[in-house]
Amino acid sequence: MHTIRATVPESKTQVTLHHHGLQRYELSLHGRLEPGWAGRLSNGLAQRKINIMRVEAARSAGWKWRSTIDLDFFTAAIKPDTIDFVSLMQAPTAPVTAPETLLIDDYQMERSTRCDGSLYLELSGPDRIGLLSSLLNTFSLYSLFPAEMLVETQRNRVFDRFWLKGLGGSTPSEEATVAIRERMQECVQLKRRAVA
Repeated sequence: MHTIRATVPESKTQVTLHHHGLQRYELSLHGRLEPGWAGRLSNGLAQRKINIMRVEAARSAGWKWRSTIDLDFFTAAIKPDTIDFVSLMQAPTAPVTAPETLLIDDYQMERSTRCDGSLYLELSGPDRIGLLSSLLNTFSLYSLFPAEMLVETQRNRVFDRFWLKGLGGSTPSEEATVAIRERMQECVQLKRRAVA
């Protein structure tokens, strides 16, 4: 097993990359991660053709996170040890002004007491490189951001769970809840039309 470690002193973020054989790696991120880090990181990985296979991430006090991300570099356009993951998490991204095309098979949504009041969203559908980035960008259009997420890919299918919060860690508004429900329903209908 090959391990690459880095700590960024000014942000106190610990970054560890473990090689698990073939083209599979596990990225661990612990410490302060700025709001929007997951969207910027997933966008940067998608641009480099790196597939995110699994994510287990949860925010604790303030902006401190514990995250484990399984990566597949099979189609990657870059070597794992040349990536500055902290820079990817801090990179500016172009603002998303319109919902991205998402194809999902099914979803469930409900209010949750987890994370001090959140919106729980569970979805399944076909995987593709950049899917997580597209989902996080879509959530951000409605000022929703994950406080916790469990993302899994098995046999080219995703089974993702998110506990979403509003701006500043607030409980999601009714307007945002209705808007994201409508958006998820549109995504299900797009998928059904694509199959028909």
